[in-house]
Amino acid sequence: MSENPPISLHSVSVVVTAQFHNPSILNPDFLVSREIVPADWTVAETLTTPPVSVVKYENGVEWSVDQSRLTIAEKGGPGFGDSYRVHQLAVEYLRKLPHVPYRSLGLNCQVAALRSNPQRWLIERFGASWLSEERGVLGMTPKFALDAGDAVCQVSVADAPKEGERIVLDCNMHHPGPLDVVGMCAAIERWPERRTFVLSALAMLLGSKQP
Repeated sequence: MSENPPISLHSVSVVVTAQFHNPSILNPDFLVSREIVPADWTVAETLTTPPVSVVKYENGVEWSVDQSRLTIAEKGGPGFGDSYRVHQLAVEYLRKLPHVPYRSLGLNCQVAALRSNPQRWLIERFGASWLSEERGVLGMTPKFALDAGDAVCQVSVADAPKEGERIVLDCNMHHPGPLDVVGMCAAIERWPERRTFVLSALAMLLGSKQP
């Protein structure tokens, strides 16, 4: 794999929405006792409250949950892998808490791509060159929704001032609900297939060869 791929993966995450999550149960002891997280993982930060809870590990895995959304994220890259810890963690969590009224699922990733003058590139790439003559227009943030069969691939594209000459793409493979535990786990296990779709979509939007 090239050391400088056309796109560079920053993070991967799984988002599970529900009619009602219980944030107060999420803490390191709970995750270990339910055999969701290995006992030898080192906790870097934790917060447990009724409205929101967060558990961060030194290995880069982060859990956060409020009453409507659970997010499990980890840093990744620069290339795409066949599997990530967050996918198995999400499956374990769902199987251990099957009675939560779950709704929808998102298999997400954030990537970056090198582009000189990112805002100019965005304007010219997505057919709005006339905007360059409008002094009051400082930039644009395109968002796309792509048909992925039983899911919708949503991609937001923006420049990243803190990242230098780069654009950042947030990809969300959205599985609308309501979904039960079996349906969610089956969707998560299809990540390799979804990864292929995402890479193809990114290549199309960026006008580059698929990595």
